[in-house]
Amino acid sequence: MVVSRRFDASPERLFDAWLDPGAVGTWLFATPGGVSKHVEIDARGGGGFAIHEQRGETLATHFGTYLEIVRPRRIVFAFANAQPGPSSVVTVDIRPDGAGSLLTLTHRLGAEWAAHEASVRAGWSGILEGLARAAGEPDKGHTLILHRSFEAPRVLVWKAWTEAEHLARWICPTGFEVLFADADPRVGGKWRSGMRSPDGEEYIHGGEYVEVERPSRLVFTHKWEKNDLEPRVTTEITVVLNERGGKTDMTFIQSGLGSAESACSHREGWTGAFDALARHASSLAASNVDGLIDTHDK
Repeated sequence: MVVSRRFDASPERLFDAWLDPGAVGTWLFATPGGVSKHVEIDARGGGGFAIHEQRGETLATHFGTYLEIVRPRRIVFAFANAQPGPSSVVTVDIRPDGAGSLLTLTHRLGAEWAAHEASVRAGWSGILEGLARAAGEPDKGHTLILHRSFEAPRVLVWKAWTEAEHLARWICPTGFEVLFADADPRVGGKWRSGMRSPDGEEYIHGGEYVEVERPSRLVFTHKWEKNDLEPRVTTEITVVLNERGGKTDMTFIQSGLGSAESACSHREGWTGAFDALARHASSLAASNVDGLIDTHDK
């Protein structure tokens, strides 16, 4: 998997940001709302790194070994989430590009990662957003990535995402009430939904479908119409659904959020909504015990 990005910073500045413990904690494997706890870097061939971030009650860890370091052009490392544990290899190539740099990141993924390619790609894109900020560039957006599993076949989870009568059952944060939901799931079609908060304030959001690949992938824009939640910001949401033994693993990616605070707020809202989606998907699966709904992928 290859991700590229152009930076205004020089190759030397980008290269050094990968190996500076003080900088790394602010962007490498960092997540919205996460708190960097400890970073160790031994920047030499055969040396390694350890990056620890507090994410709520969880201490997320990343360990790695440097395989090649050539300043300011190339860094190759193997990394894993546990030590010892299975690792994968990442190559970072940096080349001059006018007054700035072009960075190309290549991540060699094993076959077991094939179903998670969209999540991994979005994760690295978000990391490079953070690198750009660490290099002094203007903040151009934040990416939110959520994972959730549902006790229902994915065609039923797909219905819950794309049919208005089902959207109306779950698409709001915990404690809110859905006022209406409209959906026209085709490329260029529109979706729109309204909700009311516990204190009576109404919120409306909507967008346009960009990709519709039933029942595995849905991409659409998202914009708030009525409230003070980034009313001028249009983000893009990608939903990837993978079948696993009659259950569904979902990857949710929202890119282009205006700030880390916005990403944290949206994470809280979507997490509550997905709690309701889980209940609704389970209800759909339970009501389909006689096979009245066709659950074969089409």
